[in-house]
Amino acid sequence: MSAKKINFKMMSFVHETLYNLLRDPYKALKAAGLRSGQAVLEVGCGPGFFTVPAARIVGETGQVYAVDLNPLAIDRVKEKVEREGVANVKTILADVSRTSLPSQCFDLAFLFGFTRPIGRMENIWSNIHRALKPEGILPVEGRLRPPIDLFIIMGRQGRISQFKRVP
Repeated sequence: MSAKKINFKMMSFVHETLYNLLRDPYKALKAAGLRSGQAVLEVGCGPGFFTVPAARIVGETGQVYAVDLNPLAIDRVKEKVEREGVANVKTILADVSRTSLPSQCFDLAFLFGFTRPIGRMENIWSNIHRALKPEGILPVEGRLRPPIDLFIIMGRQGRISQFKRVP
């Protein structure tokens, strides 16, 4: 088994077993500001702990775009989405630091559990900024902080900080 598969299996175990015991994804997503009808970008979706709950929150009139550079993660998210019968999730296999997401089309982009980014964070922040609408919101879990020339802090709730896109 490759190192990539082993790392993914370990991450999946944490997200799908321990997170289920210790975390409520709906509470975190609501603290992040997800609402019905939004177009949402999930940056680094991993095995999709937040993906289906996010899709349920944004509802039939909303859309969740789950991005990850690991094909195993995208396959897992696709399985979950199909198993749960969720129709408003689009998976994207891409490096978010170099993705060609359309400009100014997302209401909100969130980074949860994003501890070891692949690629330069400057490029990731720039791509998120470009993809968010002018009034877009960026909730970040943990200690990551986007550059102040791209995002300004709006507030914090627990481990989640909300940033507003700088026009």
